[in-house]
Amino acid sequence: MTEGQLRLRLSRLLHSRAAGWLLALLLGGLALFSAIALLALSGWFITAAALAGMATGYMLDVFRPAAIIRLLALTRTLGRYGERLASHQAALGLLRDLRSAVFRRISHARQLPRRSNEAMHRLVADIDLLDQFPLRVLLPWIWASLMALLLLGFLALLDSRLLLAAAPGVCLAWVLPWLGYWRGGRLARADVEWAEARRSFLLDSLHLLTPLLIWQRWPGRAAAFTAQDQQYLAQQDRQQRLISRLTLLQQWALAASLLMVLWQGSLLIEDGLTVPLLLAAALALLGLNEALLPVAGSFVALGLSQAARDRLQALGRADQPTPEHDRPVPQAPFTLHLQQLSLRWPGALSGPSDLDLQLYSGQTLLVIGPSGGGKSTLLHWLAGEPIQRQGRALLNGHPPDHWDLAGVIGWLPQDVDIFDMPLADNLRLGNPAASDAQLWRVLEDVALAAWARERGLDTPLGEQGSAVSGGQARRIALARLLLAERPILLLDEPFAGLDATTREQVMQGLLRRQRDGLLIIASHQPVSAPDLQVVRVGG
Repeated sequence: MTEGQLRLRLSRLLHSRAAGWLLALLLGGLALFSAIALLALSGWFITAAALAGMATGYMLDVFRPAAIIRLLALTRTLGRYGERLASHQAALGLLRDLRSAVFRRISHARQLPRRSNEAMHRLVADIDLLDQFPLRVLLPWIWASLMALLLLGFLALLDSRLLLAAAPGVCLAWVLPWLGYWRGGRLARADVEWAEARRSFLLDSLHLLTPLLIWQRWPGRAAAFTAQDQQYLAQQDRQQRLISRLTLLQQWALAASLLMVLWQGSLLIEDGLTVPLLLAAALALLGLNEALLPVAGSFVALGLSQAARDRLQALGRADQPTPEHDRPVPQAPFTLHLQQLSLRWPGALSGPSDLDLQLYSGQTLLVIGPSGGGKSTLLHWLAGEPIQRQGRALLNGHPPDHWDLAGVIGWLPQDVDIFDMPLADNLRLGNPAASDAQLWRVLEDVALAAWARERGLDTPLGEQGSAVSGGQARRIALARLLLAERPILLLDEPFAGLDATTREQVMQGLLRRQRDGLLIIASHQPVSAPDLQVVRVGG
């Protein structure tokens, strides 16, 4: 994936963590082989020991098979445990790489400067679905194919007639999951859409919780969500029924193969095949079920990954402008005029109302009001969210949708994204070409330079900023935004968790950087700035 294009191929997802996936493949294959061999050898050993006890003068070496059985049991346990560790470590690393790469891409996209909550929740969900391909599609199919070949090879060593008896059922059990390719893919894609609609409805409901409770509309909203939830569960139930049907067909195929092996084996006993070896072959065939069972649901998992891939690639295509839809980019000096502006989220009963203001380059607007009063709603709309509007709004004399604002507006939401990368790499997501000197200057502006000097630019921040405090995480995200050099900044609670001294230092850094642009802040904390305008929403 490059910064200019967002191209995802499921077959290339393993490249960034090739060593981890290879280790998981080897350990998982070893665990499955040990499980099947343990079952076959144990059956052979118990039967052979019983026959030796009944036969006069027959000697059986019990120590060597017992040692091998213990080794196989230990190998199965350690292999399975190691495979889980290796595959999940590789999957988590893959998700981390994908999240940072996609974030870097959309942070420079033409259509996504605003970091829409709905888009970001969908984005995270889609990235998380991509690990279905290696974990539930690719590795299970490789393991199932290898174990089936090894089993058929074992039967061929015993007698070619056993191979011919077992091969049709084993091959059928291997092929049957392909019946779910088209149906499973369609169900998985529908599942992704239902899950997204359910998630969006829930997030919107929680966002509107206060007004819904005030207007006694919450029970109706909860009932609507329950109906959506039931539809989503019904969709998942259809997936499970498909997987169950394919699994049942697999079991019938394997059962037919087992009956054929037992029938053919009973005839071969007269030709010298021993009962213990026949039992070992039958039990190995039963053990193959452990390898074949996971592939029954593989095409549902493949559909989930394909749907996520397509949605992410659509996101990449959305930022490619077409000549007939090119819009001009506003230039400084900037003016923002709002006249009798009222905003409502779809389905909401309240929001910012009758806003009047005139803001010019170099000025700061402070949006204040109680929680749930509409401060974030105003910033979301300014960032380009599809929010219902009444009244008039002009940016440089034209409605906002007249302009291409992708490289103009910088948006810091309340929930920020910090990645499990060094501090410098997190900052350069805002400007990949930024020098170390630029990083230190922006860290100084957000009052983090002293902290960073103690640890260095290579200090890891942890997943979701787990290695830093909430206030530091917000300032790191703010510094990253400042590196992008957007002339219009929309900041939602940028001073949360900061003391008065640090807040003043950060504010001065913002004023220096935005002296020719617009600075719009929604905050519960007091803010001081020359020529500060204040607008109150929600009461």
